[in-house]
Amino acid sequence: MIYADQKQSGKKSEGFGKLLYSAKYDLRGKPDYIFKKRLGGKIVPVELKSGSIKDEPLPHPGDLLQLAAYFLLLEDIYGKRPPYGWLKYSDYMFYVRNTRKLRKEVKQTMADMRKMLEDGEGSPNASFVTCRHCICNGTVCPYGQYHRNGGEV
Repeated sequence: MIYADQKQSGKKSEGFGKLLYSAKYDLRGKPDYIFKKRLGGKIVPVELKSGSIKDEPLPHPGDLLQLAAYFLLLEDIYGKRPPYGWLKYSDYMFYVRNTRKLRKEVKQTMADMRKMLEDGEGSPNASFVTCRHCICNGTVCPYGQYHRNGGEV
């Protein structure tokens, strides 16, 4: 283990708990853990989630994008592209490959978010898949009612 998002005791824990920053991507974050493989020196982020995944075949989309953002962050900081990472829920752990498609998706999402912050406009992608795990579902967002109302907002 070369990093944890909380300070650890001991001399080897210097820098643990600090916010990581990538100037290249203007991205900040604190993965729960970062491991470095003894053979080959591969960097592997691990993100812990308190919730469960139940019978879902895939990780929650936001969690997947969070791990993908850590892939970019760590590549810039350590100069090595993490080949994969782990998303650990209370009842299941996903092995997530750092693919071109995932990297493209997280870069596009970051660009969309920055544009929305600039002009205050955004286009929601309301669907059962994107809304069911959102923290705004059923609260302040009118799109959280999407499937409860037969697909109408």
